[in-house]
Amino acid sequence: MQLIQEYKLEYNFSKYNDRVQNYLNQLLINSNNYFLNQYRKGKINNIEKEYHKMCEFINNIEEYLIYYINNPNFEHILNVLEKIRTVSVLPKNERGIYGKAEANNNILFINPELAGSRFLTPSERTRLYVAHELGHFINSEWMNTVVSFLDKKVRLNEMTQEEAQLFYDGCSLLDEAITQNRAEDFAYTFARKKRPNMQDETRDKLFNGDTYKANFDFYGELQEPAIMFARTLRGIGKLENDNVALRVLSERAISPDFFNKIVDEYTKDSQLENLIPLVQNMGIIKNASYCMFGYESDNFDLSRSKEALDNLKTYATNLRDYRDPLESSNENFTR
Repeated sequence: MQLIQEYKLEYNFSKYNDRVQNYLNQLLINSNNYFLNQYRKGKINNIEKEYHKMCEFINNIEEYLIYYINNPNFEHILNVLEKIRTVSVLPKNERGIYGKAEANNNILFINPELAGSRFLTPSERTRLYVAHELGHFINSEWMNTVVSFLDKKVRLNEMTQEEAQLFYDGCSLLDEAITQNRAEDFAYTFARKKRPNMQDETRDKLFNGDTYKANFDFYGELQEPAIMFARTLRGIGKLENDNVALRVLSERAISPDFFNKIVDEYTKDSQLENLIPLVQNMGIIKNASYCMFGYESDNFDLSRSKEALDNLKTYATNLRDYRDPLESSNENFTR
């Protein structure tokens, strides 16, 4: 098998051309070496087919970058993605998931055997999950500020470790929903298809079997909770369209200051004490969701997911904010 030795850009990044070219070239070199090592260790099913998929993943990263080229946070996006040093296929014994990121090793893995869906071909759906994993790298910047916020709360005895963990899990729900929403927008844009409308869905014991609305390929049960949270923020609460509200929240979350600005807004409105239980109820929902996927062995959160959703609705309704943002914004509500 002949390896591709040089990555050639498909898009014009203007002043960033050389930087993006050099990054993707080095990413290709590192990924080639890693892929060959995987092959030697028997972790590859079909070397020709899966090498082609690996190269496709790198091309998806270029697509992701050009998608955000006009975003005011593009420099930040590029800085974050440049930390990813290797991209490869999931080992053949780990393909029950769509992808994973090893942040400590700066490696991104994607399942090369993803099937298509009702709306997307296998390649289009693979592009979606490359974008999903890239989104986690971007969101990790503000998720780190969540950790700092909670560490301080615990040190000051304002929270127990258990309360802090549940708050972190609630922020993790936002991370997943925001990442998925941006990835869906990206994938459907490149597929030149319209995203499907939100439909009623249900998942066994989750929310006691009650229906919820979603148009995500995955993690649909996290979509409405994220929308509820979004409307507690200035500049989003006045938006009636669910898709637009979540899109504005998702675009705000590209900034590394995303969480700090939320805390600042709640603090200025003297509502910080309500932010804590609001997010903790989202934490219960996120953990219940993970139970459904087999990530958590304790079903306690699953049994109280309906109560947590009801509590979330109450908090979010009472905290919905119809005012304009605290500072001037160039938010695009119709993209």
